[in-house]
Amino acid sequence: MKTTDSFRINTLKVVHEVIDGETIILNLDSGNYYSLVETGAKIWDLLATMNSVDNIVKELCFYYEGSGNEIDNEVNSFISALITEGLLVSRKQTGTELLHDAGSVNQPDKITAKIEFKPPALNKYSDMQDLLLLDPIHEVDVIGWPTIKPIS
Repeated sequence: MKTTDSFRINTLKVVHEVIDGETIILNLDSGNYYSLVETGAKIWDLLATMNSVDNIVKELCFYYEGSGNEIDNEVNSFISALITEGLLVSRKQTGTELLHDAGSVNQPDKITAKIEFKPPALNKYSDMQDLLLLDPIHEVDVIGWPTIKPIS
């Protein structure tokens, strides 16, 4: 993965919500759901606002203790896992615009202490896969849901 590569959340197939600092992600196609905490949740949040892997790494290096190479390797591995699960897509493939100018990193004026960098973890769960795939919301058409089909 190149540092200039940029990605976005696959909003056509993925929904997500933050609850008490934990990011919960649901893949509507597979029925799998995921949990991100700490560094993983921070990276997911940055993916929604940053334009490149390089800028995400720079942002994390500003807030976390750890070598730039370690953070870069972990971010790249984590993003690869998100792509494999269908949670992210390349901005090049979708033609979407970048959200920030190249090199833009949000750095506050002052940081009191850096936090220890912990490798991000993508916790995957499939225990409710059958139920999530049976959800009738997947059967919505242009009329909406629910609709009563006429008797023929």
